Amino acid sequence: MSKKTYVKSDIVKTLQGHYQKIPNTDVERIVESIFKYLGNALSEGKNIEIRGLGTFKIKNMPERNARNPKTGEAIIIERKNKIKWKTSKLLNQRINKDTAIEE
Repeated sequence: MSKKTYVKSDIVKTLQGHYQKIPNTDVERIVESIFKYLGNALSEGKNIEIRGLGTFKIKNMPERNARNPKTGEAIIIERKNKIKWKTSKLLNQRINKDTAIEE
């Protein structure tokens, strides 16, 4: 049975296999830098579009009234930002056809 979750360390190992001339520590730093940059851009409210993969957008969720389901008490949920993900048309087609992405 194959592993279903592909984690950052898997990305690093895959890239290390493809780019053997680049030292492993450099590959790790590159991957870490990319994720740090993406996280920083999102925290600054910027949208991220990666062609062939998808788009990350910040969605503002306004303050709203709700109820505690256990006690029935009315509560206010504060405003917050959420990340919205939308796959690209190309990726959507690939995952629905069970074909791997060519390198």
